[in-house]
Parts: sequence; C-alpha cells; structure tokens
Amino acid sequence: MKRRYETILLFDIDAGEETHVAFLNRSKALIEQFKGGLLDKDVWGVRKLAYEVRKKTRGFYVRLDYYSEKQIVEEFERVIRLEDSVMKYLTVLLDDNFDPEKYKQDQSKKLEKDEETETSMFDEDTPLNETAKDDDIEFDNNNDVEVSENQMSKPLEEDTIEESVESEENK
Repeated sequence: MKRRYETILLFDIDAGEETHVAFLNRSKALIEQFKGGLLDKDVWGVRKLAYEVRKKTRGFYVRLDYYSEKQIVEEFERVIRLEDSVMKYLTVLLDDNFDPEKYKQDQSKKLEKDEETETSMFDEDTPLNETAKDDDIEFDNNNDVEVSENQMSKPLEEDTIEESVESEENK
C-alpha cells in the first residue's frame, strides 16, 4: 500500500547549489527504490530564518511531495541525518491510502478545468457592463478630466465662502 508524504528540507546556504542538487537526486533515487515517485518539488530558495540554526540566519528551503511504501520514512530520515548540508527537516504523512493513478487523473481533470475557465473569461460574447452613455460625458480641455453633466459645479463665489465661514462661527 502506498502512502503520500511531504518533506521540507532546510539546507545550509554555504554548502552550495551543487550539494543541494546532488542530495535531491539521491533522494529521488531512494524514493524510486521504495517503489514510489516524486509528485512535486518546490524550491522555495533562500529565506530568512525566524531564529538561528547552526549559527545561520538564512537557509535554502525545498519541499518534496512524494508517494512510496511506509518503510521509506525511516530510511529517508536516516539519509537526511547523515547529510551535513541539511540543517533541519520535517516529514508529514499526507495520505495513508494513496493511489497514484487516481492522482494523475484528478490532476489532468483539474488542468482541463483551469484551461476552460481561462478561455471562457476572455470570450467575445460576454457583454460588458455599460455605466455611462457618451451623451452624458464632457471633457475639460484644460485638465483632460472626464466630467459628467450632472456632476459639473460652478466655481464658488467669494460671498458664498464668507457666508459658510460665518455660519460655522455662529455654531
């Protein structure tokens, strides 16, 4: 019976990219040795750590999503502990009864649905919401500002300003 796991690895950034790639290739071979497969590899890159680990403040993160037999966790974590470039790791069981064929079918259906949604968003038959009519719009030639006829205002007169100031003082 196959199980689905997720392992997050925190590499020392001083070890170099070649070391990370070599370890990830060995990890993939180990997963395949236990009759499993790598579903996804997310390289998060260099991130600042919340606290120091081995006197380092930055680390290189990688997330592995894979399926295999349950014996892999013990062997994989043993290999991780032997690797000097891995500062921390965490393995989580995602699914106790994993079917790789069903997963592939679900992913292909999801991909097709995403493509349909993307193409339907840009159909030419979709009506646009019209909020203003061309007859109601004027342009101010000085400022190139769009102004509606019913929003146009007259400039304030000096008398009007004085009246509003006096009314506020009386309150």
